[in-house]
Amino acid sequence: MKITSLVGLALIISAVTMHCANGPSANLGSAKVYTVQSVGSKSESIAADFTWTEDGKKVSFSEVIAGKVVLLNIWATWCPPCRREVPDLVAISNEMAAEGVVVFGVSLDQKGDPVASVKAFAEKNSMGYINVVDNASGQIAEAYGGIQSIPTTFIIDRQGKIVQKIIGSQSKEAFIAALQRAGL
Repeated sequence: MKITSLVGLALIISAVTMHCANGPSANLGSAKVYTVQSVGSKSESIAADFTWTEDGKKVSFSEVIAGKVVLLNIWATWCPPCRREVPDLVAISNEMAAEGVVVFGVSLDQKGDPVASVKAFAEKNSMGYINVVDNASGQIAEAYGGIQSIPTTFIIDRQGKIVQKIIGSQSKEAFIAALQRAGL
């Protein structure tokens, strides 16, 4: 009887260990958070370009989003409505990547070490999509028309045109509908 109990306990421990290794915590350490290096100007309806350094290489937003439909979410870790959207944004990123959808975050965090704060938050919340931290002068926020409240989300079509600006927290269904109107 004791051997059966020990075998059962070992199976339970093994199952829990495998679940943890493959479950939500599997993304820990995989958060992609960078500091914005430079920001270009936005034309009337074309998304503003910006760059960051990733693995020693300069990367641009326009390169990452080329030919994709984009949900560009401007947010902060201290913003309750922003935090409420995160599970839906993670789900959209995971479920719609194969359809050519890119979820991209721009954090307006500035206190302390904002990159470390955003990275810790992103890891805790399994945010596998790229997030950049807008620099202290808020150049991305300015390039996108001066963000007055967060979250603010821009839907960008495959040609890089901003097709919708959404102010305030939205549901997953509302985001999906906006992405579909952008040409999915």
